[in-house]
Order: sequence, then structure tokens, then C-alpha cells
Amino acid sequence: MAKPTPLQIRNIVMAVLMAGALVWNLSIGGAWWLTAIFSVGIVLSLFSAYLNRRDAQP
Repeated sequence: MAKPTPLQIRNIVMAVLMAGALVWNLSIGGAWWLTAIFSVGIVLSLFSAYLNRRDAQP
């Protein structure tokens, strides 16, 4: 398995942080639109990490 790139690591860290914020927002009964923003951010971060893999086509 190839070593992840620094950009992949950053994207994965951001996805984990946003997942924590999403759980916190749900636990305090926060606004629905914040939940939507965190959800979209998680998906985009993980998709970006996938697209920036070492063996991706240029």
C-alpha cells in the first residue's frame, strides 16, 4: 500500500474533525444547516483524498 500524500492526510484529518463537529452539533440539538454543511464537507474531503492518491491518472 502506498504512503499517503500530505494532501490526503490533511483531507482525512479535516474529515475526522468535521465528523466530530457533526456529532457535537447533533448532540446539542444544533441547527440543521450546520449538520448539512458538516456532512457535505466530510464527503468532499474524503472524495478529495481519494482523487489525490498517488496512483491516480493525471
